[in-house]
Amino acid sequence: MTSQEFDTLYRKNYPILYRLAFTMLRNDEECRDLISDVFADLLDNVEADEIENIDGYLFRTVRNRALSVITRQKTLERARNLYPIEQNMNGSYDHDYDRKLLQVMQFLDSGLTPNARHVMRLVFEQGCSYKEAAGQLGVSVAAINKHVVKSLRLLRENFKQIENQ
Repeated sequence: MTSQEFDTLYRKNYPILYRLAFTMLRNDEECRDLISDVFADLLDNVEADEIENIDGYLFRTVRNRALSVITRQKTLERARNLYPIEQNMNGSYDHDYDRKLLQVMQFLDSGLTPNARHVMRLVFEQGCSYKEAAGQLGVSVAAINKHVVKSLRLLRENFKQIENQ
């Protein structure tokens, strides 16, 4: 792709891609960064001549990256809501704590089976009792207990690894 073709593609698609990203993210700076990254990747990593529908490719890529940003934001927000944010005595923010907390939340999202993840969310995020969670899922209270115990054990093991890093 020549620089002239790239420039034309950029000018043609930027406004609609920006509107898409802004509709999803509601953050001007983040939208501009996201779209710039998509076009930079297109220029650096992808043979644009091999893509049959370049407009569709750009649209899907912006949408998927915006969804990734939203997922990361929700994970961090959920972590902050579930656990108190520690501050130093001088009131400065503890970024190391935030990083570790995000790693724990990512483990909960990716390191557990879907059933265990669902049980943990019911019990710890929604505040359901074991009996209520069992009723919602159609399983025994013992099964809920098994998922919670196993998940907490895995979390502790993972957290120890994170602490040792």
